[in-house]
Amino acid sequence: MKRQLQITSGIAQSEWQGSGGMPVPPSDEWTFLDVTDRPEAQVGMTYDAASDTFSPAPVVPKTRVTKSQVISVLTPTEWASANSSTDADVVWGMAQFTTADYVDLADPRFNQIFAALVGKGIIAADRSAQILSDLQALANG
Repeated sequence: MKRQLQITSGIAQSEWQGSGGMPVPPSDEWTFLDVTDRPEAQVGMTYDAASDTFSPAPVVPKTRVTKSQVISVLTPTEWASANSSTDADVVWGMAQFTTADYVDLADPRFNQIFAALVGKGIIAADRSAQILSDLQALANG
């Protein structure tokens, strides 16, 4: 049986099962998508109208970690140096860290704080990539 989804503003409004009149008369405001003999879309799937196929939705990496996860990837020396620093940028960064509910690795403030810790020599430049990689793994684990 012929089936069509009738879509307006990107939202499927009705489905026509091929019998009787169409629920919505054709117009420029509506898109009619033929779904005859198509597998039903699964949650988390995206539809490509050009190829008439469903595929898994792209994976969006998570960027939030807890404060304890951040501390867990630092060495005791790095953590102690950050907490005992009298540098204004580091003190400000640590204040931001201690008052936050969580740490968002995609937040520009995190990047600014992390860059300050590297720039002030609290975190070694060669180790910064490993710390960021470990935090991404914890966020998406």
